Amino acid sequence: MATPETRAEVTRRLGASPERIFGAFASADLVSRWLSPSPDIVLQVLAYDFRVNGAYRFEYLVPSGAVMHVHGIFRSITPPRELIFSWVIEPPDEHSGINSEVRVSITETAGGSLLSIVHERLDRAGAAERHRGGWLGALECLESLLRGRTQE
Repeated sequence: MATPETRAEVTRRLGASPERIFGAFASADLVSRWLSPSPDIVLQVLAYDFRVNGAYRFEYLVPSGAVMHVHGIFRSITPPRELIFSWVIEPPDEHSGINSEVRVSITETAGGSLLSIVHERLDRAGAAERHRGGWLGALECLESLLRGRTQE
């Protein structure tokens, strides 16, 4: 009997320094501009206390009119290399109550950085696949944001 996949992992090479990428995670304003699975899902940052043991809360507005809330705690912050935080989707979402964890790793490379996101403890059917897709979409938005900021 196969065990369900409980981990979503995505990696992206970005043409930005680790400091710029980390900065996109550290700022509530910047997070609100990219941390969404697609450009048509609007993220409103309701709380963002970016420090160890600080809390965050997001509201995602889906085009269908649905609203999804996510909250968590920043467990570890090591600028500009690593960030670990919990990720809890609130009811009534089908994946509500999963107490998952996200580990963001940023490694400097020639011409930019390698960004790796590992989202673990997704222990409900379909959760790993859904979150992998969400992170891939968010990384597209992040790459766009970083390119736009480069041109300013």
